[in-house]
Amino acid sequence: MNADVRMQILLRQVKDLPSLPDVAVKVARTIDKPTAGAGDVARVLSMDQGLTTRVLRLANSVFYGATRRISTVSDAIVLLGMRTVRNLAMASSVEEVLGREVPGYSMRRGDLWRHSCACANAAQSLAAAIHYPVPEEAFVAGLLHDVGKVLLSVHMQAEFSQVLKLTEDEDISFMVAEQRTLGFDHAEVGACVLERWNLPNPLVQAVRYHHAPMAQPEFSKLTALVHVADAICVLMGIGVGSDGLHYALDREAQARLGLSDEQIERQISDLSDLGKESAEIAR
Repeated sequence: MNADVRMQILLRQVKDLPSLPDVAVKVARTIDKPTAGAGDVARVLSMDQGLTTRVLRLANSVFYGATRRISTVSDAIVLLGMRTVRNLAMASSVEEVLGREVPGYSMRRGDLWRHSCACANAAQSLAAAIHYPVPEEAFVAGLLHDVGKVLLSVHMQAEFSQVLKLTEDEDISFMVAEQRTLGFDHAEVGACVLERWNLPNPLVQAVRYHHAPMAQPEFSKLTALVHVADAICVLMGIGVGSDGLHYALDREAQARLGLSDEQIERQISDLSDLGKESAEIAR
C-alpha cells in the first residue's frame, strides 16, 4: 500500500475525532471583534455548559492560577483577560482528544495533554518575548502541534512495531522512521486534521513543519516558535513519549527568531517552576 492510499484511509478516521465545538469557534470570533465586551463573551460561552465547566477548571489550574478562585466566566475574563479565555475555550475543546492514551508513542493517558499545554504556554511566552503580533496564535499552534499522534497511534498500530524497530536498529529519529515506514509523519497527519477542522492556514503550516521549521518554503515565525517550544518541553521531559529521542533544537530557527540562550533558559525555568503541580491540568 503506497503512502497516498494509506494517508487517505487514515484521514477517513478523522470523523472519530470530535469536531471543534461551535461555541469555542464563536468565542474566538466574538473576542476578535473590536467592540466585544466581557458580557458578549460570557453569553456565547454559557451556551455550552460542559465547555464552560472545563474552561473554569482550566482557569483555576496551575497554568492559569489567578490571585483568587475563579467561579464564573466573567471572573475569568476580568482576571485573565479575554484572549486568555479564548485560549482556555480552545484548550477545553480538544482536551478529550489530547487527553487520551497514545500507546504507539508510549504515552500514558494525560501525557500528550500535559505536553501540549506546556508547549502552548511556552510558545505564547516566547512569542511575547520576540513581540510576535498575536501571541495567542502561538498558543493554539503549540496546543495542537501533536494532534496527528492520536490518529496514527490508534489506526496504524501494526506499522508502529516497524517504526520502533527502525529507531532502535538504525538509531534514527521517530520522525524519520515514520516517513520511511508510512510515507508520512505525525506532523503531516496533524496538519491534515487542522485542515479538516477548517482552521487558518498559518496554524496548519505551523503544525506541518514544527519538527523542521527551516524546511518550510517561507520562514514562518509561528512555526519556529512552536518548534522551539516543543524542543524545550521535550528537553524537560514534559509528557514525552518514545518519539522524544533524537529531537534537537534547530539553532538556526532560534537565531532567526532572535531568541538568546538566556531567553531559552528563562523559559525552561518558568516551566520548571510549575513542577509536579502541572499534572493537575490533566485531571
